[in-house]
Order: sequence, then C-alpha cells, then structure tokens
Amino acid sequence: MKKPYYQLLRLITSIVAIILASSVNAETIAKRVKSIPMGSDSAYVTLVLSAPTEKHIVERYYYQGNQAVFIDSIIRDIRLAESHKKIKIRLKRQLRAEQKKETPISTLRIGMSVSEALDRAGEPDSIVQGEDWYYTNRHRIEIANGKVIKSEVHLKATLETLDWIWLNFSKGGLLFMNITLALIMFGIALQIRIEHFKLLLVSPKPVILGFLSQFIALPFFTFLLVLIIQPTPSVAMGMILVAACPGGNISNFISSLAKGNVALSITLTAIATIAAIFMTPFNFAFWGKLYSTASNLVIPIQIDPWEMIKTVLILLGIPVITGISFARFFLVTAERISKPFKVFSIIAFLGFVVAALAANFGYFLKYIHLIALIVIVHNGLGLLVGYAIPSIFKLNKQDRRTISIETGIQNSGLGLVLIFNPNLFDGLGGMAFIAAFWGIWHIVSGLGIAYYWSRKPI
Repeated sequence: MKKPYYQLLRLITSIVAIILASSVNAETIAKRVKSIPMGSDSAYVTLVLSAPTEKHIVERYYYQGNQAVFIDSIIRDIRLAESHKKIKIRLKRQLRAEQKKETPISTLRIGMSVSEALDRAGEPDSIVQGEDWYYTNRHRIEIANGKVIKSEVHLKATLETLDWIWLNFSKGGLLFMNITLALIMFGIALQIRIEHFKLLLVSPKPVILGFLSQFIALPFFTFLLVLIIQPTPSVAMGMILVAACPGGNISNFISSLAKGNVALSITLTAIATIAAIFMTPFNFAFWGKLYSTASNLVIPIQIDPWEMIKTVLILLGIPVITGISFARFFLVTAERISKPFKVFSIIAFLGFVVAALAANFGYFLKYIHLIALIVIVHNGLGLLVGYAIPSIFKLNKQDRRTISIETGIQNSGLGLVLIFNPNLFDGLGGMAFIAAFWGIWHIVSGLGIAYYWSRKPI
C-alpha cells in the first residue's frame, strides 16, 4: 500500500535534484564566463568553457558604441551602450525639431534587413565580423577577430526586447487587413438603425454610463495601470491604444449569451462605432502624450493625432456611413445579409489576427509569455471597471453585465491596422503583441464570463 507513496517521493526527490543540479551548473557556467579576460582568444575560451552549445556567425554594425547584430543579413539583436538607454519618446513635431540629437540606433528594429537598416540609420561607424558563443541561452561570449570583446551572463528575454522588434508586414498583407476591417465595420453598421439611438432619449442613464465607461474610465484606469506596472514604451503604448479603441465586433453576441441587455449593447455599439472616429485618436494622443512626458523611456515613438484621425476616418467612417446608408435604403437586403456578416466578422477577425502574426509567428511564440499576464490583467480591469461604474450608479444587473462586456471587449483589430500603418507605428513589436493577444484573449474571457453569467439568475 505504501509503494505508490514511495514512488511519488522518489519522483519528487529526482525532480528537486535535477533542478538543484541545473541551478548549480548554471552558477558554475556564470562564474566561468565571468572569469574569461577580455582579449582572450577563442582557443582559451574553449579550454575554459568547452565548446559552446550554440554558435552564430554575426556582423556587428556599430553606431556610437551601440551594436546592431546581423545574422544572415537580418538584425537579430540590438545591444545598447549604457549611455543610450534613456531615450525619451516625443511627439512628432518634437521629433522633427530634435532629429539631429537622436542616435541612429534608435531608428533600427530587430527583423530589419541590411538595406532597410542602412536606409534608416545610414552607414555605421564600423562593421566587425564576429561570432556569438552561447553556453545555455543565458550566457554569451562575444568574439571579434578571434578575440573576446564582451561576456554576458544571466541573459533573458525582457520586455525591453519588444521595443526593438519590427514586425515585417507586406503591402498586400496590410491591404488585406484594411479590407477585412472595413468589411467587419460595414457588417456592424448594417445592424445600426435610427431607433437604436432612441434608447438614449428613452433611457439615457445606462447609455451615458456605458459611453463614459468605455471612452473615459477605461483609458484613465489603463493609464494608472501603466504607471503602476511601468512597462516598456511599446507595451505601454499598445495598452493605451487598445483602451482607446471602440467596443469589439462580438460584444453584442457575448452580451446575449450573458443574458445582458441586448438593446443597450446594440445602442452602445452604434454610438461607440461612430464616436470612435474622433474619440480613438483623441484618447490615444491625450494619454500617450501624458505618458511620454511622465516617464523615462527607451525609444522614440511618433504620436501623430492628425494622421490617426485620417486613418480612423477611412477605416471606420467610410464603412460605417456606407453600411448605415445601405441599411437605410435597402432594408430587406440588409436584414438578409446581416446575420451571415456576423458569422463572417468572427471568422474574419480570427483570420485577421492570424494574418497579423503569420509572418512573425516565431517572434510571437518567443515573447508571448512576456505580455500574456499584462493583457489578462488589463482585460480584467476593463471588465471590472465596466461592471463597477453602473453598480455605483445602481443600474440593474442586466445593464451592468452589458456595460462590463462593452468595456472589456475592444476592437483590437482597429489597433492592429493602426500599428502596422507605416505612417504611424510601422509594426512596432510591443504594440502589435499587445493588440494581437488582446484580440485572442478577449474572446476567451468574454465567452468565459458570458457562460458564468448565463448560469446566474438576473
């Protein structure tokens, strides 16, 4: 009878022993790596540390002491000198005025080719052929001209890495995303009727609170969350951008599953979709500017509200106006195709996220663990704020559920299109990862909370 317990005890003991052994081994390797004198030749390194577990032939492009590390003509890493680790983000007009003061390295991103790097940063101060020797993925020796030039211990993927990742997206892929988003917004607009706005006159309180929760409270509390957790700039700006977007295209469906007020959900979707043309650029510019002046950040990010207004007007304004007009003059046809459009919008949105990540899936898998918890907490904050505000003003449970869902389900697809816009953020890694994972996670959290509420009486 005791045998299974002994087997379990032996298994636990073995696991602990393996963990301790690997820890001691890592510590031993770290001490050996630290002991290698600068200028040692590669033969000495092999003698002390044995052969590396991984070896990469690299080209080091030096800009004012900073390295852009190329492997197979693609930037695989950017290594900064200590003096350049505090570069503040600026508004676009400030960028123009201060362009001469910026370091060339700040214009480069992991994932760029040699030609793209030279176009952005110009000719480097020097180019050095070399090798990177890895002893586990946390210990690295940098070698140039057969000599050790630097040793690094306890390497780990950090949020700072996301600031330097550039997600490459083709013009064809960007066009696909734009068309898909336009069709999704057209499908939403097909369901918008003049009578949906009558709820604002008949029962204004829940509508006003829903609007304030989505466009005022969520950006405000997102800003507070950013100040508390202090992520890197691209991650912070991704959070602010997602919070500035309107409600997601599946919020009405989730509200109905959660036994919410579907009429209120549709009204809020209609108002938010139209208001987002102006509120999304305004919120991002306002909170983004506050954040940029309140923090020491790593890289420059352009905040151009006029470019964003123009982009959102094209992406949202035209499809929404077209959809509302179509439904106004071709009501029967609009009602007939609106249901297939709902199905299409869910499938298209998932395809949309997949398309955004397809060319960069390796980066996504490598770094997703860094932002997953941030997105989960941020989304939970949206749902909580959306429930707390109507609770404070004593709305009924149906309205609380609906406003919570409308606040927590965001149109991150719009955020992705803005992020990949070359005139705005040009595929900045941290922003794209936040928006893409939000697009996946809010479906999971939305369906989860809808299932929970569907089993609870109103």
